Amino acid sequence: MKIALSRLSVSSLSWLAYQLILESKTETYPFLKDHPLLTTLKTTYDRYQVVYGKQSYSGKGKLVAKANLVQNDAFNGMKFCIYGLSKVGGNSLQADAKDLYSLFKDAGISLSRHKYWTKTAELSKLIQKLDKPENREKIEHVHLTEVFEILKAAFLDFDRLSLEQADANSKLRLMGTASGLRKELENSIHNYLTLATAMKESDGWKKLYGTFNEFVKSIKKTNRKSDKTATEQDSES
Repeated sequence: MKIALSRLSVSSLSWLAYQLILESKTETYPFLKDHPLLTTLKTTYDRYQVVYGKQSYSGKGKLVAKANLVQNDAFNGMKFCIYGLSKVGGNSLQADAKDLYSLFKDAGISLSRHKYWTKTAELSKLIQKLDKPENREKIEHVHLTEVFEILKAAFLDFDRLSLEQADANSKLRLMGTASGLRKELENSIHNYLTLATAMKESDGWKKLYGTFNEFVKSIKKTNRKSDKTATEQDSES
């Protein structure tokens, strides 16, 4: 489970830390309660968010806010369509609609009302689940493939704009403090992943390691796509 944390974007690093903390807080891992490395990760993440988490509201605020509304409309539209189908008894689409709606419930029915950074993390997780082959088949069965593609595009557009704003502000206003906080968060994530790797053969840790490994693979895949897009844009300009 190797990852170059220093190469991750602001939002990607935040997403990874958030997912590690969120997974660790579930009842599945009682042995992690009050674990010093988890406590350090949470503390460092909270400090990091105070500095970086506010940046989406300035600079390109209007563009980010507009993209957020488009993303909310797509999320709510798909959610309501699936909910309606899940409530009509006797129709051939009901079972798949119920399965898909359960994924939306897991992400949070009121997700569109959440703060930008929390929403981005949870929506990314939801889209990854919906994008799995078995769920894409269900989406196609309930005739919402086009709507799902709109949701994905809206999410990527919002994530790109908010990332651009965060990175611009960090360069202009937060060179000293932010770089130090970022390094602290990178170290906290590294130490926590190292712990999970070292303990992966112990009782209870194997599942945790597997989940963490999926998070790492997902963020590495996202990062490669971002690098490829940036390279293509540079070549076109």
